[in-house]
Amino acid sequence: MSTVSTTTTHRIDVLHPLVAATVGGTVFAIAMIGGDLFDLNAGEGPPTKAWEIAVYLVLVGAALVLAVWLGVRARAGSPGRLSKTAIALAVASAATFVAFWSGWPHVFGAVAVALALEHRRRVGSFSAATLSALVVGAVSVVAAAYICVVG
Repeated sequence: MSTVSTTTTHRIDVLHPLVAATVGGTVFAIAMIGGDLFDLNAGEGPPTKAWEIAVYLVLVGAALVLAVWLGVRARAGSPGRLSKTAIALAVASAATFVAFWSGWPHVFGAVAVALALEHRRRVGSFSAATLSALVVGAVSVVAAAYICVVG
């Protein structure tokens, strides 16, 4: 008699969307604080006020919730779903670059990179879409972080 047991694990590893989104949010926070603290920002305005920090937190929190929700759904699906979600988040990261101060490019780009790498881990290679998502997501995160530092 054979018994087959199927279990679903909800493991959190370095490629989990929650970890990636947290890393993206942390990169945003460090870049903004670094630019403000060391007066590297191009703006000569007054220092950041408490209500502005609260707005940043709400914006990054919204991006984190959305990106994690999309990423977890993609991880639960097929490699094709992973690929489509990765490229969609990479495009969203690039599109929100104009609002770099929102933290959205950092969070979306980091999750796009994680999903592209998860696709590679599952399939064994990158597809054209996942390689594009990896490059666009990574470039978007780095470029947005640079702009956050220098203003």
